Amino acid sequence: MHRSRARKTTLRFMGAALALVAFSPRLLAGSEETGFHLFAEVAPGGSDRAPLLYAAGQTTPPPPTDDQNPPSPPSAAPSLQDLGFTSEQSRADLEAQARLDKRTHMLKVHQRLGLITILPMLATVITASNATKNGTHADRNLHGALGLVTAGLYVTAASYAIRAPSLPGTETRGPIRLHKALAWIHGVGMILTPILGAMARSQLDNGEKVHGIASAHSTVAAITVGAYAAAIGAVAIKF
Repeated sequence: MHRSRARKTTLRFMGAALALVAFSPRLLAGSEETGFHLFAEVAPGGSDRAPLLYAAGQTTPPPPTDDQNPPSPPSAAPSLQDLGFTSEQSRADLEAQARLDKRTHMLKVHQRLGLITILPMLATVITASNATKNGTHADRNLHGALGLVTAGLYVTAASYAIRAPSLPGTETRGPIRLHKALAWIHGVGMILTPILGAMARSQLDNGEKVHGIASAHSTVAAITVGAYAAAIGAVAIKF
């Protein structure tokens, strides 16, 4: 009895094995024709996932398609139009900023040149005592040369302040108003002082005593230097 049951079980296993051997070439042929193999992907925890179809000869899953990629966030910054500004307003703001930048640059140059002008101006005042009738020809040349350097730097510094673009709607007040008022004084003085100095130099070279309007050279020069120093102090000392 037991032998017959064992024989039947063995025959069943042998029949199943023969069936697998018989149908295996068809399964392989079918897989080669379709180009896909059936694999079971095992999760790291040991549980099987759903079977995935890979291409023939491929052991890794295919790359994700565009539909599976998440959309990238927009990187472009919002424009002024996006923020509610019209093109005319944007253009006006850019022009105003450019005008302000140019004015700031030119006034900084004006300030630096104005401070540099102090050096030859003081040197001209110091050498004035040797440029009198009792002085030598070289002393007068040195005094006159320093005066020309002072006038050249002064005109250059003043040109930057005059050519600086103005800002509509701005009001001059406080120290700046005093600074501009004093500019009329030392500006006129810087024109008259070299002229009167040249007249005085001509009289001294001819052996004459300084006379007439040329004798006001020293007085006009002193007023000019005082007004110039006060103009610098008006913007240097805030009140």
